[in-house]
Amino acid sequence: MKNFYGALGTNVNSVLNVYLDIDTSDPFAAVDRLPTVALATAKLHKAFDLLLTPAAQRYHAQTRSLYLGIRTVTRIVLPFSLVFLRVRIMSVVEPKKAEIVLKNHLKRHELLSDDSQVCWTVGYSSFEGRGLFATRDIEAGELIFVDNALLLSPRNSEKYLPLCVSCYKNECPLFPCDRGCGLPICSQICEDSKKHMDHECEYLRKLEPTCGTTWSMDLLRALLAVRAISLDDEQRDVLAIFQCHQNLNNDCEVTLLRSNVKNAPKVKEIDFMMMVSGIFNTNSFETIVVQDKDHYTSLRGLYPMGALLNHACVPNTRHHYDSQQQLYVIAVRPISAGEEITMTYIDLFWDTILRRQVLSITKNFFCRCSRCSDPAEHGSLLNALYCAGDYCSGILLPCDPLNNESAWMCNRCRTIIKSRQIHSIRSGLSSILKENIAKHPREILKFLQKELSILIPSSNYLMADIKYSIISYFGKTEDLLWEDLTDAELAIKSSFCTDLLSILNILGCGQCRKRGSEV
Repeated sequence: MKNFYGALGTNVNSVLNVYLDIDTSDPFAAVDRLPTVALATAKLHKAFDLLLTPAAQRYHAQTRSLYLGIRTVTRIVLPFSLVFLRVRIMSVVEPKKAEIVLKNHLKRHELLSDDSQVCWTVGYSSFEGRGLFATRDIEAGELIFVDNALLLSPRNSEKYLPLCVSCYKNECPLFPCDRGCGLPICSQICEDSKKHMDHECEYLRKLEPTCGTTWSMDLLRALLAVRAISLDDEQRDVLAIFQCHQNLNNDCEVTLLRSNVKNAPKVKEIDFMMMVSGIFNTNSFETIVVQDKDHYTSLRGLYPMGALLNHACVPNTRHHYDSQQQLYVIAVRPISAGEEITMTYIDLFWDTILRRQVLSITKNFFCRCSRCSDPAEHGSLLNALYCAGDYCSGILLPCDPLNNESAWMCNRCRTIIKSRQIHSIRSGLSSILKENIAKHPREILKFLQKELSILIPSSNYLMADIKYSIISYFGKTEDLLWEDLTDAELAIKSSFCTDLLSILNILGCGQCRKRGSEV
């Protein structure tokens, strides 16, 4: 038995040494080592199983308990570690290889005919992983690239507004596809479209939807998972250059799909669907937005070129989509050769706390850019709050904006306020704003002038948000068209425009879309 434990110890060491010896900075070497780890682990489990024999139990109960603990670790923790490693390996695609894949993707969609046309290259970024960099000086207003979606799908939302699975129209009658795929279409043309027939329609019919002769809202919400299966090898090569963040939301579409078909997808298909969902959750863009009084629907697209652009809270590009859902990325200011090309994933008028919170939830990272690191946000004071000290006209700003638990300090009386109080104030302000933002635009204006202006500085992001809403309403909403506005209301709109343009100038946002620039 002593020899048995010696052999068992050797097996334990062999697994740990093989696993710890993996160099994850070299993805190809790491892949080569995975079978070795799996083989060593299998031998170890076989040795562990011998511990469950009556002879081993009688020999030393305490030693058996110890090794049962190790056995549990290797059977549960190690496999999860290997899954994590595989995910990490998938995301580590060398920049030059990623660049080749991206150029082939553009050529496939006739968006690039000659490599010399490009003004970008893929490289390692100081922000996060890889990014796009300018290979020459780029002028403000210059088109940097046009991109086509690798995958396009309606957002999975409970308050779902149905739309045609082919053309994405919603203001028209919808009918179930006659072929029995369980998805809604709006016309014979859409039903017979090649992209529908040869992809989601064919695959879903094999799974046999349970909705009968009607169409299923759940299957429409699960469309991303279904469309992922139709990707060919070249498209999967493009997919493989992106990170897949594991979270509990990755199986939403798969769960909906499985609960609405008779024949479950294959295990490999389910694994691939969940991986695609993870990539989508981190890298997708919102395109068409369709809404009515009670529902909201948008399309999400995975744009390979766009997804490789890193976020910046003061970006050097803007983007928009054409009627074919192609993504256009344009420089908002001059970009020097060698400079990273960036875009923003969030609203430029949001303050640091809100921006970092949303980015951590939706994109799985905390931004640490120069704007986020500056307590005054480049002088814009979008995060400023009034000091509550007696006879003090100062403003409160965070001592350490990158720390959510940081204290705040008044810039005049130097009073220190704990983060808990700041969060309570922000929560209260958000509640007040939520109660009033749904009112008629003229009522919103009164709220801003009589209440909100007393509670927060004019530079605060909540004030900027309401000003932007009023600008959008005045002149464009029923009973608030240009001819309906009073001279005072026109003057207010003009004043608010000046205020917001001033903030954008302070931040250095260039010719961004918030300015109303033509795109």
